[in-house]
Amino acid sequence: MGILGTIREKVMREDPAFEPNRDFFRDMVNVLVGIVWQLGLTALPIFLVLRNWNWVEALVVVLAVCMIFLKFNWYDKLEKA
Repeated sequence: MGILGTIREKVMREDPAFEPNRDFFRDMVNVLVGIVWQLGLTALPIFLVLRNWNWVEALVVVLAVCMIFLKFNWYDKLEKA
């Protein structure tokens, strides 16, 4: 059961409607892709100022792929308010 099992039991005693996160792996993949996306957003203006066009083109492609991935794997799966 481990330490997390005992923590889950304590939470369940306080809130019986509590449900553990079943999408942890998907969430961690989204975090990693989001880190790449954020790093690209930070690096893009630097390469624009340096006029390093090969890197600018590569970053635009990476940013587009990350945005499309996050749109379908994260944004579309958010709970509706």
